[in-house]
Amino acid sequence: MDQGIAGLAGTALGGLIGVVGTLGAARLTGRDQKRTQHEHWRRQQRRDAYGQLLSQASELIRMGSNALNAYADNESQTSDLAREFDEAVNRIDTAVSLVSLEGPPEAALAALELAGALYSWTNGMAIALAAEQGDFVPLPGEAVPNLSDLMDNQTDAHEASDAFITVCQRLLGA
Repeated sequence: MDQGIAGLAGTALGGLIGVVGTLGAARLTGRDQKRTQHEHWRRQQRRDAYGQLLSQASELIRMGSNALNAYADNESQTSDLAREFDEAVNRIDTAVSLVSLEGPPEAALAALELAGALYSWTNGMAIALAAEQGDFVPLPGEAVPNLSDLMDNQTDAHEASDAFITVCQRLLGA
């Protein structure tokens, strides 16, 4: 009888160890799965934030290029195109903030540099047009952007966009 009780006790103890082991393994698997799902969700949030900023920046570069071409050709709609470009650039802050929120800091910095290049471009256009129309008189020694300066601003915006894309691709593992 002692052997029977010992056998039952051994079986019960073995079963208990098996159940505890199974529960422990399930918990670890669940924890790993939860972490993997969270990482996937986080990556998707970043991808969406980066994509939103890139989409807006591409549209802004297109708008700025149209305004710059009109300025170079002395077209009558230059002021309207430049104003639309300026208004659109002023709305990019939301997309930049979203990238800054989602991070990491490297993406946030690249987003700020892209926005800064766009702001420099639109501000240069506004100053050049205001000076031509007599609405802005520069201080002595203060330069008014010319066509070459504005084209450099355009190049800077393209380069900042390319740099942001490169950072995003690296961060997303593309």
